[in-house]
Amino acid sequence: MMREMDFVDEYYADKDLSLLKKLTLVIPTYNRNYYLSRCLWYHAHFPFGEIIVADSSPEEKKVVNRETVQKIREMFGANIRYLEYEPETEKYGGDIYRKWGDAVQHVETEYSQIVTDKEFLIPDTACKCIYYLEISPDYMLVDGKHHSIEQSPDQKYMYTSLPTVTRNEDDSWERFLKMTENPGCTLLALHRTQTMKQAYTSLVEHNVNDIRFGEIYLELQSIILGKAMTVNDTPLIYRDTITFEKEHGQNKLKESSSFRYPQLWEYDKTERDKYYASFKNGVVASLSKTTQVQQEQYLPLVDTVLQNYISKRMGKAHPLRRFTVIKKLFYHLPKKIQRYILRTIMGDACGVSDFVPKDLHDTHDSNMIIKIINDTTTQYK
Repeated sequence: MMREMDFVDEYYADKDLSLLKKLTLVIPTYNRNYYLSRCLWYHAHFPFGEIIVADSSPEEKKVVNRETVQKIREMFGANIRYLEYEPETEKYGGDIYRKWGDAVQHVETEYSQIVTDKEFLIPDTACKCIYYLEISPDYMLVDGKHHSIEQSPDQKYMYTSLPTVTRNEDDSWERFLKMTENPGCTLLALHRTQTMKQAYTSLVEHNVNDIRFGEIYLELQSIILGKAMTVNDTPLIYRDTITFEKEHGQNKLKESSSFRYPQLWEYDKTERDKYYASFKNGVVASLSKTTQVQQEQYLPLVDTVLQNYISKRMGKAHPLRRFTVIKKLFYHLPKKIQRYILRTIMGDACGVSDFVPKDLHDTHDSNMIIKIINDTTTQYK
């Protein structure tokens, strides 16, 4: 199947993207045919070493995704591997990161990055990240800015940003302390594949088996295993979080795993204690293997440091826990309003997001992503 050049090809026609051959994209997806098709169409324009789709959708959705993958292969000649998993059913979402981790184990290139199906990777920024890793062997990951695209009530495009991480201390304990003092997102950064596989292997070995502790466990593993760098203030990822109403009045943000699973303050206490114990044991084991600091110096501090980090990163408890009457009223509100209030109080990632909307950059990159979103919105249903 022959295809004509489009606006994405034209924009990158004069750019050297050859370093992308060393990078594999891992795209996890669940129940979102529209987003996966758009995501694959965009990323198939670029010469990645491979694109791996990790699909845990119900069978009727998998049928559509298989057809999409085949069409994109034929249209672009893209190297796409399609992996199938059982649908996600666990109460606290532990099967999500086990799926991600299994997909990562299939990566064959030197570098890898997880890009969810609502996201757009900026390829020339990815090349800058790869080049930095090429010349910096003691760094595990490099990142750029992560912008979430939204729309204001007057339909103006805005963005919010997740905090990124630069940690260049030589000892893993020092990096760990600095990371817990100033939390940041490393989960969707560009990684060395070998150490990324190591982080996910550790997650499984230590039975870190829920989405909330799993997320921060992987972030900490990245920092424990090596240094981290953020390249300037350059966007690496744009994520579509534009809100519109679906049929039956459901908001499409509910499709995100951040909304499908309980927050930490909603966990049963016994369950939370069990998951925390696995999380802590895994962190201690990794520190024991990598830090130059003696265990008797850091072990007494680990619990306090981790609890502080969890409080900053994910929320230690419900923000209304001290106000009994208000809390009772809160729980009688519709779930949609509850979520809105919590996000307003705690931010998009429970207190660490820059959740003040800003005008979207008027750049070719952002305008290109907005054009793709605009051109495909009518296909959502």
